[in-house]
This record gives sequence, structure tokens and C-alpha cells, in this order.
Amino acid sequence: MRAAVVGVGHYHAMYPPYYLDLLKKHGVEVVAVHDPDTATAEATASRIGSRSFVDMQEMRAETRPDLILGLGRHIAMPAAVEDAIESGIPTIMEKPWGIDAGTVRALALRAEEAGTWIATPFSMRYSLWAQRCREVVQAGSLGAVSNIRFRMVRPGVQRYIDQGCSWMLSKAEAGGGVLLNLGIHGMDLCRWITDEEPVVVSAHVSNAMFGLDIEDYAHVTLQTPRGILFHVEAGYTYPRDGGADDEHVFFAERAMLRETADGMEVVTRDGSSTEQAPQGMLTSWEGVLVDCIERIREGGPPPNTPTDLSRAVSLVFEAYRAAGV
Repeated sequence: MRAAVVGVGHYHAMYPPYYLDLLKKHGVEVVAVHDPDTATAEATASRIGSRSFVDMQEMRAETRPDLILGLGRHIAMPAAVEDAIESGIPTIMEKPWGIDAGTVRALALRAEEAGTWIATPFSMRYSLWAQRCREVVQAGSLGAVSNIRFRMVRPGVQRYIDQGCSWMLSKAEAGGGVLLNLGIHGMDLCRWITDEEPVVVSAHVSNAMFGLDIEDYAHVTLQTPRGILFHVEAGYTYPRDGGADDEHVFFAERAMLRETADGMEVVTRDGSSTEQAPQGMLTSWEGVLVDCIERIREGGPPPNTPTDLSRAVSLVFEAYRAAGV
């Protein structure tokens, strides 16, 4: 399989989860990279032994890839999505596809009407905890579900500046802050785990730590038609680089499921136990990337739909409105 990568100035191209390295690890040749900044495109191409382009269409026409990985600045993503729809080439397109819900909704509709193979790497679905939560909700095996807590707090904003991605700190270019960047994973998990369409019942955001025009902390509560509360907490407020404060917990009538570093803790009236992730299970970004690659190779459908992305983005912007920003 041969891949072309759009927008390698995006932090995920060169920093964890190192998309370019993951493609190579799993047998995909990166035949070309693109970025509107010539120096960025050339530096990335030199590092991985590929060709550089500043024009997406020219790259696609000259290299004829089997797969497109779409990254880039949020404000530039709509053009990349439109190019993917036009080309018909299977595409893995990073979130959020744009800087406003209306644009993303229109792109999702166009992509689905065109039958485009396009998936968003919703990496948080790829964990033992998330998959077990979805299974027990669908089976009703743990009784009524009360609430689910999703916390994703990462180091501060300096890392984006150091990575040459200061655009992430501008509302005009990124569309929003930590809620759109990290909290969107919680919005997606709520819909995926419960298989319901939630609404925003409360939302609070703050930029008190860094004083930027994007929020550095957010807390949102969603509620599904069955009454399940889903709490999304996201922040750029962890004090040390390389660390995180994440917590994913599921509360049902007969058990609590808490994600751990290597699996899941299960707490019932009778005590607690642990369930280890299956040996060889690929999680997070590697899990979703490999899933997409295998589906493309086998002619299978994408693991998620443009509507999944659009609904998650819409929930983020509903939360912004509820928070008064």
C-alpha cells in the first residue's frame, strides 16, 4: 500500500502518535508528503525518504496513492476533505475537518452521498474499557447505567509552540481549544458506547491558566434519551511534559468498570478483579490506524462514518454555546 500525507505541519505527523512512523511500521510506503509551507514539507520528506509537495492535487496526480492521510491546520481541513471526496481515494482524515459545525456537517453529508471511504481516527474507541462498556450497554448485562466519566488532561500549551503548531492556540485557525481537540473524543465515545444521541445539559470552559482566546479547560455533561449522564473533562492543565491525568470510569447497577494502564478494573458487590487486554491488542492511535489499513486492504467499510465525526463536532459547539463562548 502506498500513502500520501496531507498537511505534515500537523503535530501528529512528527510527534506522538507519530503517524508517519506507524504507517511505515505496518507496511505502508509514504510516497509523498504535503504541506503549504515548503520548508516543512521538504524537511519531513527528507526525514522519511519521500517526495515533498505544496499542492495537494499535484501530489495526488503525480503519485497516485492507495491511501491519503489527512492532517494539517483545522482551518485548511475542509479543502483536504473536498479533495478526498473528489479523488475517491480511501482517506483517514484527522478531526475536526473544519473550524465550525456547519462546514463539517456539510462536508459529512457530501462525503456520505458520494460514498467516499473516509474515516476519522477516533483512537479512544480502541481500548478494552471502551469496547467492554459498549458491549455491556448493548447487552444490558450490568443493569441500568447511571453515568460515565471521561477525563483527558494533558500538558500545557507550550508544547504546541515548540512543535511549530502555535496555530492550535488560535481560535481563528483551530476553531476552539482543548474541548475541540481532546474533549471531542469523549463526545464520540458517548454516542458510540451508548448508541444514543445525547444532548448537552451543562458546559463550562475556562482560559484562566494561559489567558488565550481558546479554552485550556472544559467540563461538559451530556445526557442520553435513556438518562445516562456522560461527563467530559478536558484540559491543557497537567503541569509536567510527558504526563497526563486521564480517567475513564463506567458506573452501572451491578458493576463499575475503570480503565487501567493495561486493561480494566471491575468492581462489584462481591469485590474487585482485573481484566487484562488481550495479548497483541493494538490500542489508541495505532489500533485505529491498523484497523483502517486492514479494512482498506480487504475492501471493508470504514470503522466510523462522516456523520459520527459531524455529530461529535456539533456536540462540541453546542457545549461552547451553552458555556457562553
